[in-house]
Amino acid sequence: MNLFQGIKMEYSKVQWPTKEQVKNSTIWVIVMSVVLSIYLGVFDLIASRLLKFLVSLFGG
Repeated sequence: MNLFQGIKMEYSKVQWPTKEQVKNSTIWVIVMSVVLSIYLGVFDLIASRLLKFLVSLFGG
């Protein structure tokens, strides 16, 4: 039973985030995911067009 008392004591020390903190963190993750995916999409588009240009330039 000593193990469970220790677990209960440690569990009571946990500081849970508020609803506002969870909401802000969720919004931040969504915004950063969208920004990163746009950045990677643009980079991929530029890189693929550059590669196609280089291949056509050097007779591929």
